[in-house]
Amino acid sequence: MTSRSEVARLEGHSYPVNALCSLSDGRLSSGSQDKTIRLWDVMTGTETARLEGHYGSVDALCLLPDGRLASGSSDRAIRLWDVTTRGETARLKGHSGPVATLCLLPDGRLASGSLDNTIRLWDVTTGAETARLVWHWTPVDALCVLHDGRLAAGASDRGMPFLDNNLALLWDVTTNLTLWDVTTGARTAGLEGHYSSVSALCLLPNGRLASGSYDKTIRLWDVTTRAETARLEVDGPIYAIVALGQNRIVAGDELGLHWLEIVN
Repeated sequence: MTSRSEVARLEGHSYPVNALCSLSDGRLSSGSQDKTIRLWDVMTGTETARLEGHYGSVDALCLLPDGRLASGSSDRAIRLWDVTTRGETARLKGHSGPVATLCLLPDGRLASGSLDNTIRLWDVTTGAETARLVWHWTPVDALCVLHDGRLAAGASDRGMPFLDNNLALLWDVTTNLTLWDVTTGARTAGLEGHYSSVSALCLLPNGRLASGSYDKTIRLWDVTTRAETARLEVDGPIYAIVALGQNRIVAGDELGLHWLEIVN
């Protein structure tokens, strides 16, 4: 195995980092529980700017087509930033719970998933909410756009009602990973298999969808047939996944990072 070493460490945040996003100028943005967004020169490892305004944890970041940065926070707001002037250019309000995930749609709109159990679609030019997708009766933790333009959404079981014996009253496996037509606002499919929170989603180069869950599995899906095509098991709940080329996935859990080969 090729030796891998840490080449740099970007330090400055005073609390855990919850979100990362590459900017159009090559810098890296990071959102933290310290309520700040920091911009980094990845060549020198230095902090070049700090975006402040959220009064809650910054849990999601997304680059917009015009180069602005969108941030979602536990303060229930989405803020849009000019990363050159460091100024807030707009604030998208409407969610009644923390904003956990952001995703850019092919038509330029911004999708946001929240602990208020909704997905909302936004016109980032006007700041107006253009649609609301309501199906999950649990928080929305992850979003991902598919090759056909549909939106995949992963739901969480956090906050759901529990019995005295700590068993959930109900967990409907058709609701924790769903596909949406963002043009009509209709739910088009539920992918059944995960039995706990779907906390991370990633589109693979071949069009399949990878989903990571608190059930300690990553599952690969044919989104046309809705069939699970592969299952990768790890040692802990999955918090993040990313595709590296055609046949490799990197997954992050509480124990670290895992490089996983896709064999089919």
